[in-house]
Amino acid sequence: MLNYLTFVRTEKQLLSFALLFAFFSSVGQTFFISLFVPDFLTAFDLSNAAFGTLYSLATLTGAFMLPWIGQWIDRIPLERYALMVSLGLLAAALLMIFSWHIYMLFAALILVRLTGQGLCSHTAQASMARYYNHQQRGKALSVSALGYPLGEAIFPIVITSLLAWMHWRTIWSLIALLLFLVFIPLSQLLIRRNERILIAKSEKPVKVPVRKNYVEILTDRRTWFLLLAVLIPPFWVTGLFLYQIAAAESLGWSVGVIASAFTAFALARIVSGLIAGPLTDRFSAQSIFPFYLLPMLAGLLIGYYFPQNWAAFLYLGLIGVTMGLGSTVKSALWAELFGTKIIGTVQSLFSTIMVFSTAASPFLVGWMLDAGYGMKTVLLTALITTVLSILLSARIHPVFNRAASI
Repeated sequence: MLNYLTFVRTEKQLLSFALLFAFFSSVGQTFFISLFVPDFLTAFDLSNAAFGTLYSLATLTGAFMLPWIGQWIDRIPLERYALMVSLGLLAAALLMIFSWHIYMLFAALILVRLTGQGLCSHTAQASMARYYNHQQRGKALSVSALGYPLGEAIFPIVITSLLAWMHWRTIWSLIALLLFLVFIPLSQLLIRRNERILIAKSEKPVKVPVRKNYVEILTDRRTWFLLLAVLIPPFWVTGLFLYQIAAAESLGWSVGVIASAFTAFALARIVSGLIAGPLTDRFSAQSIFPFYLLPMLAGLLIGYYFPQNWAAFLYLGLIGVTMGLGSTVKSALWAELFGTKIIGTVQSLFSTIMVFSTAASPFLVGWMLDAGYGMKTVLLTALITTVLSILLSARIHPVFNRAASI
């Protein structure tokens, strides 16, 4: 813990930069935008289904753009890339204010999803993975990842309070003002003349590894061993959380109990994220990655077999552990497997694939429930795919690789 605190004090500027981007990525996250959905439905005369379709299309459009824009973090200075992303988020907020037509709303949703959820998160994670070595990378990623739960804790309370007595366009004006006066200047100030960034600039260019484009990354056999394990947590979390009311009723919990259990999810995500940093630095992401799904597997088993109220807290808490571990371990894994020089390219590719998988999850879970399979069957499917993911990801563990080479 002492080493952890010393590291944070020493590297506070660059860590604060990444944490700031993680925090403001909230503006493009689903939980943030969902707070304005009732006002969007009224202002643009939309049904829930119509807005859901619009939102899914906006998310997928942003996902198509993410690989191309994301890889530029490997090619231009970080301060310039960060400025472009933050200005893009500001433009999204301004477009939201003046979106008097549904087409403008659609454009605003594309831009806010791309720059907020996509590129702000991408900037935070890629910068930590690049500028810190294997002995510090885990701690850097875990500290910066605190921006996500902080945003989830602060923004809903503030926005909900403001919506009680303020027009939604006025609130987006305040968001734009916050981005202009705080986010943009502070993020630039934090990395201006940063020693790590200056050293990286002064180094002689290193030849880019062979795996320098998306086709070569996808033809790397290691990608296919780890891909399912990367996609499974966000895929099932999206589907199960979207239908949490149906899950509560089917699994024997009250709606109030499962709502309270989300506190366990948030706390477990924060604590496990902080623990994941030192563990990654000590044992490597390749060593930890095949095991990071085990808490989620245990949580799904508890949800499947136990209808008591306490099970809801363990079910969500253990899933939160996997999500917290994953936020640190996955970004460190890209650096270990593919190198730091193309970390932006690799990360943007996997982020895009993840977005497509999470877009498919609500359709699959909804179809299964409508077809009468029930939440037990959904959980059983999640359990089977999680076990398969663990078995496949074991192929990248160093012990397995050493054994295979003997």
